[in-house]
Amino acid sequence: MKDRKGFTLIELILTLSISSLIFFTLISVLKFTVNSYKLGEMEDELILNGKYVVEFIKKEIRSADKIISSDKIEFLHEEFGENVGFVVMKYNNPGEYYKYNYSTYYLKDNKIIRVAANTNDEKLPRARMFRGYNEVAEHIVSIEGTKADFSKRTIDLNITLGDRDGMSTKFSTTIFIRCPVLY
Repeated sequence: MKDRKGFTLIELILTLSISSLIFFTLISVLKFTVNSYKLGEMEDELILNGKYVVEFIKKEIRSADKIISSDKIEFLHEEFGENVGFVVMKYNNPGEYYKYNYSTYYLKDNKIIRVAANTNDEKLPRARMFRGYNEVAEHIVSIEGTKADFSKRTIDLNITLGDRDGMSTKFSTTIFIRCPVLY
């Protein structure tokens, strides 16, 4: 018998097959980990966005001097179709140019937008007076069910956020109105 050094063809093929199997398994685990991380990041983004928009609107409602039905603002539904159904009125600080500040929210292009109107007139502003374009939150799918119940003096916020993959999270809360209302 001759003393041969090296590997046979079968040994090389077997080693290459086992190495490939281990390599592709590691790649699959890595891909799964990266996808799980991205999914977790998007879920965190939705939750943070949802909490932020709910707390932002709650804070404005609680600091309001008056809550007004959006039906009382002329042309508001035509100008800002999918609005929250109420307008927050605040008295500005003495010394400021405008006496009254009115603000409301509406859904446009999967974002909740805040618009405001300032005036010195005691008459309610018209929709065309609302200016500004503050994006409060994005990834909004729906605000369906958001409404003000003036007889019970409550505002129900129902905001659904979602992503491109169909994952959605709904945020709901009821806020008690502590100030005068106009409906």
